[in-house]
Amino acid sequence: MRSTEIDSSRLYCRPVPIPVFTTPLGRLTERLGSTLLTLEAGKHQATRTVSTVVLYDPLDPPDITRDAIVLAVAVATDRDLADLVQAAGDAGAAALIVREPLTVGREVAEVAEEGNVSVFSLVRGASWVQVATLLSGALNLGPEGPEYGGDSARDLFTLADSLSTLLGAPVTIEDRSSRVVAFSADQVGTDEPRRLTILGLQVPEMYSAYQRTQGVFPVIYGSERPIFLAEPAPGTMPRVAMRIQAGDEVLGSIWAVTPEPFDAEREQVMVEAAQLVALAILRARVSADAAQRVAESLGSQLLDGGSEAFEAAQRLGFETSPACVLVLGPLVDDDEIRTVSDTQRAAAALRMHLRSVYPRAVAVPIGGLVHAVVPLRAADERTLTAVQQHATEFVGRLDTWTEFCAGIGGVVADVRDLSASRRDAEATLRVLRARPHEERRVARSAEVQVEALMLRIGDSLAADGIELGGPLVALRAYDAVHETELVATLRAWLEHFGNVTAAAREVHVHKNTFRYRLERVEAIADVDLGDPDTRFGLLLQLRLDACSRPA
Repeated sequence: MRSTEIDSSRLYCRPVPIPVFTTPLGRLTERLGSTLLTLEAGKHQATRTVSTVVLYDPLDPPDITRDAIVLAVAVATDRDLADLVQAAGDAGAAALIVREPLTVGREVAEVAEEGNVSVFSLVRGASWVQVATLLSGALNLGPEGPEYGGDSARDLFTLADSLSTLLGAPVTIEDRSSRVVAFSADQVGTDEPRRLTILGLQVPEMYSAYQRTQGVFPVIYGSERPIFLAEPAPGTMPRVAMRIQAGDEVLGSIWAVTPEPFDAEREQVMVEAAQLVALAILRARVSADAAQRVAESLGSQLLDGGSEAFEAAQRLGFETSPACVLVLGPLVDDDEIRTVSDTQRAAAALRMHLRSVYPRAVAVPIGGLVHAVVPLRAADERTLTAVQQHATEFVGRLDTWTEFCAGIGGVVADVRDLSASRRDAEATLRVLRARPHEERRVARSAEVQVEALMLRIGDSLAADGIELGGPLVALRAYDAVHETELVATLRAWLEHFGNVTAAAREVHVHKNTFRYRLERVEAIADVDLGDPDTRFGLLLQLRLDACSRPA
């Protein structure tokens, strides 16, 4: 191996093809459309099934499996393309996509025809990320679980470690928003900004903002070679930065802390490493998108309950575990666009938070809310209390413009009954959202059963077109005209079970004044407060009214 080449076996684990259910090739090409893809060689094969997407890296060739669609990301010559089409045909692959302006000549066409491989060209200017994302969206994904995409992320850290060793410098891999995608283990001898970057997995704003205003990123992204920066920002050590690019799309950059510019050999190492990092990021994005789609599908099955919930739980490995549903949602929908954005962020954060304690938990966004299924070790009070504590901690730590609250349904021993836990969790969330001025932000269904029941009764009355009338209407009308507080007096007396002293203290009047007001209530509303059925009816109506009015 030449000294300036990177030994890909040190940098890269062999890529694993993305597993999917079989899908017609015609469906995939329709999804990308003629504006992106053009059939250059081989037959159209609209009904030919595709089961796998393979990102091809010539430095570490993956196993091309039967019925695969191969993305020829790093193929640069006609000879390499012919060899790849031959390999794809021998393996039984269905199709291959190559980027323009690489031409598909007669030799490639003949090989494609013999191997029964459809060869498509990707229009100039389209990114491999775009193609990979669209393909994963069109494929009906079906891995064994939502965690399989993790290997790609680990590959990036392996790359960072190996590159750090070859360069003799601590390394970070960052996206275009200066978020840290991966970093080398050895960060000894770096500065405080690098330390803060590693701790927060994000370049601190004061440093990234300075770099933006000084035009640092256009210089890095516009260069095909590493750029030496003597002082990337005030108080920082010198660094060498190299863009990460796939086709025409810049994905991010690699940063190495070094006191002086690299020599030609290490520059070449960094250039070649950037190509491998680009491929790894593409794989990670495809895997992450696929994993999330699978998780959402399985999560929906779980929440619906029944036999499909049991099958989904089997795939996730907790079919015999008790479980409960947690529903997270915005307390108030003040700004629709910002609320939607914050809810998406909260969904991603909730997945990470839950899985740190409940590794098999699944969280999916549905209807503007985030629904999470939490498998538990036991169906007891202590376990459910722990779930509530974790949810309370999470809601309290959420750093978003939108304020969130969470409802927790009851624990079910059989996952087939998860729909009941979901119903209870959604009802609990609704109670919290109906009382936004209260301090409580997380509750269990058992804690708000009465309030939830009142909301359900109110819904039933509204659905039937029934408006409550009777004594309370007369009392409210009297209060409005005479500026009295007879309704508040009645509510206090009923809620304190007829204890005049306690009720008078609540409304801040003397006991005799309170007794006089009660007499006025009976006279104006024409009711007998000594009758238990009357008292029950009035209290029920007051509760229904409170549930229908914001606090």
